[in-house]
Amino acid sequence: MYAAVEDFEERLGKSFAAIYRGDSEPPAADLTAASAEIDGYLAGRYVVPVTAPEAQTLLNDWCLTLAEERAYARAGGSTIPEKVTRRVDVVRKLLRDAASGAFRLPAEAPESEAGFGAALIAECDPPVFGRSNMEGY
Repeated sequence: MYAAVEDFEERLGKSFAAIYRGDSEPPAADLTAASAEIDGYLAGRYVVPVTAPEAQTLLNDWCLTLAEERAYARAGGSTIPEKVTRRVDVVRKLLRDAASGAFRLPAEAPESEAGFGAALIAECDPPVFGRSNMEGY
């Protein structure tokens, strides 16, 4: 998971207790689902879970935002606050951009580029057949 339950409780404030009512499994499940969604977007380009320290702050925020949407959807009769919906839209756009390569995380080399950093230099004889020695044929 990219975020801890304690971080999630701090993000939701008083709403956390009202939504989860002291049950510790649903908030952990929401964070796990949010982390899985992030990994689903990033798996085509990065080794997941992303563990680069430079990316953790961003991934933590994205995870909390996606889990926040799930939390409000979980609460019966409540609506998802507009500011949460806007943040979720921004996070999903960034995740799509990260998946397409338009946005790069400060993380490990993408899987598609891993192992392709070497160059091959080969020495060989000059070509036998070419324009200069095939004239007239």
